[in-house]
Amino acid sequence: MPEELKNQAKKIIKKCEPNINKIKSLRAAAFIIFGLHQSLISSSSKKNLFLLKKFSEILIESYHSNSSPEWQWFENHLTYSNSKLPEALFLAYEISEEKLFLDVAEKTLAFLSCITFEKNHYAPIGQNGWYFRNKKRAYFDQQPEDASSMTETKITAHRITKNQKHLEDAFKSLKWFLGENHLNQMVYNENTGGCHDGLGEHGLNLNQGAESTISYLMARLAFEIPETKNQFISQ
Repeated sequence: MPEELKNQAKKIIKKCEPNINKIKSLRAAAFIIFGLHQSLISSSSKKNLFLLKKFSEILIESYHSNSSPEWQWFENHLTYSNSKLPEALFLAYEISEEKLFLDVAEKTLAFLSCITFEKNHYAPIGQNGWYFRNKKRAYFDQQPEDASSMTETKITAHRITKNQKHLEDAFKSLKWFLGENHLNQMVYNENTGGCHDGLGEHGLNLNQGAESTISYLMARLAFEIPETKNQFISQ
């Protein structure tokens, strides 16, 4: 990564530090862990390691408060960017080697996978109603951001656990963009290089917004990690 971008990131982190202890949102906590993980890979820091463990424990506490044998999750609902919660704990485990982080990451990702991976394709939670505990899950509209998140999460899980099933699932969630979905429709548009904004029950959202296109590119680039790329090519 260019030094200029690294320096900009450091400035942003420094600006955020005074407010970091006020954050309670689980997704915000997860994304903070992502940033701290990258920082700790670059250089050791007792303060950042403390913060990484602190925000990981926020996720763990929420898991213990809301989970049951039938509902292995952090909240009483599944909405957007769901897979980023267990992925954050996989990354926290990689840095801290706290076994509890890995245990909860594996349990929650397995739960989410059972709900969203169907026999022939990946089916993210639909935004038109989401999925609340003890109610029916929504299937539509499905968003590119969720397929992208799951692809990245599964690649992270495979890298850390070496479980081949995670890599197979990563391929399946990537292929959601390429026509392996309930409509057998390409969500990524090869003609424009863009990505459609969603997959409804009966058709595509024809708009091709920046978030959707970036989501596809992030999922695709996740396979450029050398180890993952080699296994992807071999299949």
